[in-house]
Amino acid sequence: MKTSQDPPRIRKALDGIPARRAINLTSKLILMLLLGAALAFMATGCASTFKDVKPLGGGAPPPKDKPSALALSDLKITDDRLTDQERKIMAHAFRLGVEKWCAEHKSLDVVEEMNPTNVPPTALMLRGTITEVEKGSAAARFWVGMGAGQERTQGEFSLHSSDGTKLTTFIARKSYLGGSGIGGWDMLKLEDLLDQLGQLVAETTDKWLRGEKLD
Repeated sequence: MKTSQDPPRIRKALDGIPARRAINLTSKLILMLLLGAALAFMATGCASTFKDVKPLGGGAPPPKDKPSALALSDLKITDDRLTDQERKIMAHAFRLGVEKWCAEHKSLDVVEEMNPTNVPPTALMLRGTITEVEKGSAAARFWVGMGAGQERTQGEFSLHSSDGTKLTTFIARKSYLGGSGIGGWDMLKLEDLLDQLGQLVAETTDKWLRGEKLD
């Protein structure tokens, strides 16, 4: 059986097969192809998140010499919907994200919890306030999708020279819509989203140091 609507490989495989059996085989082959594509997608990255960076302007140009380290001197989470323990977990996840991106991309060495008065003169300081950690609604993400019930987190971050001079400021945001990005079963924990926010902030810092646009 040949039809103009079947893909060439499927048409070749169906030659000489009775019509009813060929129709069933076509359906099974298509289902297997779709299932294979879905499994491959899940294996290579599963959850889709969305990012946004908004530079707030002003400040100074990047230093001519690359800083020796990135000091996380002051990080706050001000979303009062979180308990103190949850804030500690989310702050830790954010820091891990910063360290992960810098290590994977051979960028700056990251120094945590450094007192601003002890920052080496060749280091760059990162300060930030995470203003929103929205858990969203798992039910809305699954049943409604298309942005409903999304998880999201955002904050305002600034880079400073070792003497405390503010160099640049930007807002960074990460959001998760459920499933592979348009709804469905959750594949991403909230702390994983904070980890990704940390990676986005580290990437944005690296872009600024290289003189690239932040948006």
